Amino acid sequence: MRKNPVLSKNQQTLAITNAELGLLTTLPVLCMGGLSPLGHMLERRLGLKRSMIMALALLTIVLLLRLDGGSYGVLLFTAVGVGVGDAIIRPLMSGFIKGEFASRAPATMSVYAASMGVGSAVAAFGTPRISDATGSWPLGLAFWALPTALAGFCWILWREDITAPARSAAQPSLTISRSGILGLTLFFGLQAGINYAAIGWLPSLYGALSYSDHTAGLLVAIMMLVQTGVSFGMHVIMRALKLTTIKAALAFSGLAILGTLCLLLAKPLPWLAPVVIGVATGGLFPIALLQPLDFAHGRSEATRLAGLTQTGGYLLGGLLPWITGLLIDQLGVAPALLTLLVGSAGLLAVVTVLIQRTYQK
Repeated sequence: MRKNPVLSKNQQTLAITNAELGLLTTLPVLCMGGLSPLGHMLERRLGLKRSMIMALALLTIVLLLRLDGGSYGVLLFTAVGVGVGDAIIRPLMSGFIKGEFASRAPATMSVYAASMGVGSAVAAFGTPRISDATGSWPLGLAFWALPTALAGFCWILWREDITAPARSAAQPSLTISRSGILGLTLFFGLQAGINYAAIGWLPSLYGALSYSDHTAGLLVAIMMLVQTGVSFGMHVIMRALKLTTIKAALAFSGLAILGTLCLLLAKPLPWLAPVVIGVATGGLFPIALLQPLDFAHGRSEATRLAGLTQTGGYLLGGLLPWITGLLIDQLGVAPALLTLLVGSAGLLAVVTVLIQRTYQK
């Protein structure tokens, strides 16, 4: 896998191993998976506004701590802090959208999904450049405390409807079955894993096909650009084609299978697979965020269900790139990536069919 330039500088400065470096990116994903129910727990006790402000304050603090970049322990601690803050915020955002934009959930969720893609791209592009401009990679990492603090200030200005949060001691029961929750969790994890594996290992695939690092990076950038555009326009696509959430899930699961099969044409048509996979994953992510809202009857229930599905979903999604790496050691880049992505996309289609039964009930 290709390394982020800032991560490479971290490794050189701190003299750490590849395994120790990998923990800095793995821990936040594990926290996002294992701690997602925190969002619902805090929302019930503090309300959405206070919970969101607390999470953003935590993120601001841990990002500022990265100014002390001379310690691997500090970077490890802040990686956990980022994962905890993110784990709280993501389910809260699902509940917020359900409560404030219930009638416009697809459009709002599309904007939300696209904004995460844009934010990740801006951070990936901006961090090494800020580091080079200031001559300090810790400052490049800590810079993102500023927009985080600004987001927290915006939430302070938001006027919460105090009658909306469910703060009773009794835990509200979910109206969806356990098998339905499992299906939504698998759907979330598989679509995330396909995305993570493609972003992480496509450069290695194109490198094995004798393409330059520049070309490989450009192809992955094209995939992410297409992905963000589709996420942003997903509500328009669904409206134009008159797709319900489950019909859209079926259609884009099919596109995921097609996109991964396009890897067979990676040598003569290197751009084809990234474009089709970008379309598929760009649609699947907002669909995965929308599905829990379809089965929730209020903001608190949406927060809880989103937390449950994202718990196992992010853990599964984070494991797939690692499993891909194990397969690559045994089979080589092209066979391993094709096997895992085609298998994951096929399983995603099967899970989608099973989820359809939950919608029919």
